[in-house]
Amino acid sequence: MQDKTKISGKNAMVKNENDYEKRKLLIEAAKKEFLEKGYNKASLRNICAKAGMTTGALYFFFSNKEDLYESIVNPPIEELKRMIIEHYKEDSEFLANQDSLDMGNIDHSDIAEMIVKHIYKNYDSFILLLSGSKEDALDKEIDEFVELIEKSTVLMVKDSKYYTYDPFMTHWMAHTTVDSVAHVIKHEKDESIAQKRIQSIMNYLVIGWIKLVMVPVNDGGEKKKSSKAKKK
Repeated sequence: MQDKTKISGKNAMVKNENDYEKRKLLIEAAKKEFLEKGYNKASLRNICAKAGMTTGALYFFFSNKEDLYESIVNPPIEELKRMIIEHYKEDSEFLANQDSLDMGNIDHSDIAEMIVKHIYKNYDSFILLLSGSKEDALDKEIDEFVELIEKSTVLMVKDSKYYTYDPFMTHWMAHTTVDSVAHVIKHEKDESIAQKRIQSIMNYLVIGWIKLVMVPVNDGGEKKKSSKAKKK
């Protein structure tokens, strides 16, 4: 039996297995409709017809078209965000007592593998977002992921005795990371190929984070003071 606690949207806690199966049919039909026609042109009547249900059944589970769309896209997106937060917590523990970030510690293949497996397990949901079928949804999520990475970087260096960070380069690297992964997902349907590409990209980008974002404490202190002085 599927875990119903992870269902989002109206009447998220379905009453029984039959309700869950009905909701699942509507979700699958909606994915196809949204991917084929885009958010604006997608028809709830068509979705219901493909699922073999009435519109009344749809409105039992979902408040409206937007709720239906978000029920497809949001759960895997939120899980991906959770994975990123956990990864940064692990990096924070590693960084706390590191006085030197040598190039021998750049391998991030494990987190890359976890991310790719999760994305391709929910591939239709991510492609639905990346296709831009719903106006502003993609830009909103990109901004949220960039902000998440920036905040996670701040927390990561908080307990470090030896490193602080460059805010400008953190923002730039966060955007570069999100855009790079999104590009591979959007253009590569083969999970095994995507896995190799994203692992290589992640390990390449880690060098950028070390060289451009991480600043030794003494240098960082001087930079922050001079930056504040310029603003005044």
